[in-house]
Amino acid sequence: MSSEEYVPSLRLQRDARVATLTIAHPRRLNAMTFEMWESIPRFLKEVAEDPELRVLVLRGGDEKAFSSGADISQFGERRSTEEGVRLWNSTVQASVAQLAEFPKPVVALISGICYGGGFGLALHCDLRYVVGEAAFAIPAAKLGIGYYPSWLRRLTALVGPAAAKEIMFASRRYDQAQALRLGLINDVLDEAAACDMVERIGGLAPLSHRASKMAIEEAVVPGAYGTQACEDAVLECFHSEDYKEGRAAFQEKRPALFKGC
Repeated sequence: MSSEEYVPSLRLQRDARVATLTIAHPRRLNAMTFEMWESIPRFLKEVAEDPELRVLVLRGGDEKAFSSGADISQFGERRSTEEGVRLWNSTVQASVAQLAEFPKPVVALISGICYGGGFGLALHCDLRYVVGEAAFAIPAAKLGIGYYPSWLRRLTALVGPAAAKEIMFASRRYDQAQALRLGLINDVLDEAAACDMVERIGGLAPLSHRASKMAIEEAVVPGAYGTQACEDAVLECFHSEDYKEGRAAFQEKRPALFKGC
């Protein structure tokens, strides 16, 4: 059974263990408006609080674009004053911070253009798979704007400082093969293989996912959770019913049925 919820230019669909948040702003190549950035945390909260949902997919509404970035047509209205710039920046930062801290795996399925702020959204997902063809760029130097330091930390963690500087200094476009070689993406898959990967992740142990995600996030952003919280998450796994189920399933040579507790 699946269900859907809409806000302007964003669509949340639930289907068994998988929630899919679709960016659906085709007239602007799925550019992110202020209202879209502002609404992301509410969707994340809904998915996080639903124990039946095990994985979140973020994707564009068509093959032309994952997201072309921030909707620059709003900059004159929304970013013409210092107060407006601060509000825009804090809203965007709050959205991506909650995406990075989301307790369940987040998978970006990327087709078409993935530029600027759309690139930033993808950077804050746990996994990035290109479905079909894609193009990546951060055109900050073409627009005379700065890119958030926290986003550049993630970019540098993925590709290293030399490649990160080339991406930022040259503002050039990278296709999916170049992105894979740099380490920007995990793989290039067809739609069926991408869905299989998402389903596989959704069928595995939620507490294990959470513990791994916390520890890796702590490595990338020291202080994000703290060492003690990461260690506590590991202990929670060993005290869980899912750990008992995993051992029993292994011994009985059957798939485990994890419940997240």
